Amino acid sequence: MSVMEKELPEIQIDDTIKVLEHLSTCRPLKASARRSRLEVNAEKFANWCLVLGGAGMAIAACMAYWHTSQTPLPEGARYLALFLLLASTISTLLSLLTPILALIYTLFRWETITLKSMIADAKHESALVDSLQPHPEVALLDAKYWLELRINRAEARVALFFGEKAAALALLGTAYVCAEKFGGLPWISKTLLAGPVSGNWGNSALLMIIAAVLGLSIGAVLLKHVNLRYRFQIELIDQALRRMAR
Repeated sequence: MSVMEKELPEIQIDDTIKVLEHLSTCRPLKASARRSRLEVNAEKFANWCLVLGGAGMAIAACMAYWHTSQTPLPEGARYLALFLLLASTISTLLSLLTPILALIYTLFRWETITLKSMIADAKHESALVDSLQPHPEVALLDAKYWLELRINRAEARVALFFGEKAAALALLGTAYVCAEKFGGLPWISKTLLAGPVSGNWGNSALLMIIAAVLGLSIGAVLLKHVNLRYRFQIELIDQALRRMAR
């Protein structure tokens, strides 16, 4: 065994698999967890307003049905139905306006909110990095290699079909424009109903091409989303390795 082979630590694939399995459970902090208390309370209030508005509207509708189809309601009950309709309308409007007003208020406090969001991200990711500390350094490096290899292969496949940058989105728009130019949804439905029969081969072939472009474009966008998850895992490994090097 050479000196170089003695200096290199042995890579156990089982350790690498454990790291990859652990990383699969690590996820970025959800956007809902970054919201301020005002936004959370505004959403709760809006939901309750929507529920109360719907309930009041349903009761008023039942009363109106009984009044018109069964027995006329007394005057007090009619006033109650009108009050329920008014209250339901106001409650529904509040359910729409409350989140908007909360958002406007938070826009004036964007500096404080972005700082709190950054701190929340740092705490969350720091806890994830701490959970990687028990794994050996060589296993972390090997897991990083496999993640980078997976990303490079996926990006190579996307580039093979679509090229770089926003080509997938461009093809997605091309499919939409082509469908619109040939008659939009009516043309699509007519072609699908007719099927690949004599006299409709051209339209069917064109529709299949557009569908293929659309499907491949959506697949490329989803693949890039998966790669973002792999990049996040690589960032966690880099942070863990940086702590080990201290």
